Amino acid sequence: LPIDYFHVDDTTKVQVDMMKRKDFCSIYHDADNHTTIIMLPYKGTTSMMIVLPDEGKMKEVEGYISKEHLKHWRNSVPEEYIDLYLPKFSISVDASLRDTLKELGITKAFEDNADFSGISDETEIKVSKVSHKASLSVTEMGTEAAAGSISEMIRLSLPPSVRIDRPFLVFVMENSARSILFMGKINNPTLM
Repeated sequence: LPIDYFHVDDTTKVQVDMMKRKDFCSIYHDADNHTTIIMLPYKGTTSMMIVLPDEGKMKEVEGYISKEHLKHWRNSVPEEYIDLYLPKFSISVDASLRDTLKELGITKAFEDNADFSGISDETEIKVSKVSHKASLSVTEMGTEAAAGSISEMIRLSLPPSVRIDRPFLVFVMENSARSILFMGKINNPTLM
């Protein structure tokens, strides 16, 4: 993999392993919202949407982004033959769901008098902890597996180059249900 630089902020840059993909990708520049959108298909019905804010516009994009923007972007991305440079990255999160479930009204399971007689002969059991772990790793193996089949074409000019070398947002989406399966923000791919 070629070594390249990722610009964490105006004064900090870090060396990263940069993956290169020369392929047809769905790409769209939304000038009104200061972003470039890249859709990378995975096998089956999932895809990854990369939201690359224009330089210095991350806070603004984070402030306005909504499901309507994601829907608009997903429906607006034409295919184009490009050279895509994307850093290898992985992110993970551990979250306790106890408070979230209680806010949703699921409280009895956590109480001393919880009734789990349908699944256990124990009479004095309750749920003490509910946790969720999610992770996403994007490497050259993953992007190659996601690439599907391509056709080789002869071009009369060099394809445009798209370099993901500053903080970006990533969404893994299920296309048929139009659901977000995973979302994250990559500020520094070397800290993952």
